[in-house]
Amino acid sequence: MKIDDINFGDECQDIVTRFRGLVTGKAAYSTGCNQVLVQPQLDSNGKFVEALWLDIERLRIVRRNVVEIEQSPTGGPRGADSAPRR
Repeated sequence: MKIDDINFGDECQDIVTRFRGLVTGKAAYSTGCNQVLVQPQLDSNGKFVEALWLDIERLRIVRRNVVEIEQSPTGGPRGADSAPRR
């Protein structure tokens, strides 16, 4: 899988640990060890679970476009204060 095959808002699962969540970040390195930031859902107590950077080769896509990332009025990416849409 390539870095462009995974989109923000896709739900992915690590095939090694079964860690699962939404893609909220992507990093492409000159070494070719590309990674995505996977943010799981809240735990059973409603608390945040730490997101993990995982190599894309370890991931499988569970569902596409679980959360739609809205574009800014100028067509560029939104800032950190922008709310995702369901």
